[in-house]
Amino acid sequence: MTPENDKSPHHKPKQPLQILRERRGGVPRELMERHRAQTRLRNRLNEALKNGPQTVPELAQATGIPTHEVFWQLVCMKKYGPLVEGENRAGYCTYSLKKEDENK
Repeated sequence: MTPENDKSPHHKPKQPLQILRERRGGVPRELMERHRAQTRLRNRLNEALKNGPQTVPELAQATGIPTHEVFWQLVCMKKYGPLVEGENRAGYCTYSLKKEDENK
C-alpha cells in the first residue's frame, strides 16, 4: 500500500510546505549562505551599536562593511528588529539599539 492510499488513523497527510521541500530538494545552499552572511553583518552592527548611537558612515567605518550594505541592514533592523532612529548628526540620522523596556 502506498502512503497516498493509506487511510489508517496513524497516517498524517503531508503539508504543502513539506511537499515543496521534497520536490525542490531542501533549501538551496546559496540561500543558506546568504542568510548566514546577513546574520554575521547584523551581529557586527549590533556589536558596534552597543557603543552608542552612530550614523551610517560611522558604522561603516567601525565595522568595515560598505555603507550601502550598512544602510540596507539598518533599514531591515529598524523595520523588524531592535533599532530606532535618533537625532541628526552632521547631516546623517543616528541609529541605536532599543532599550530593553522599549522591546515590550
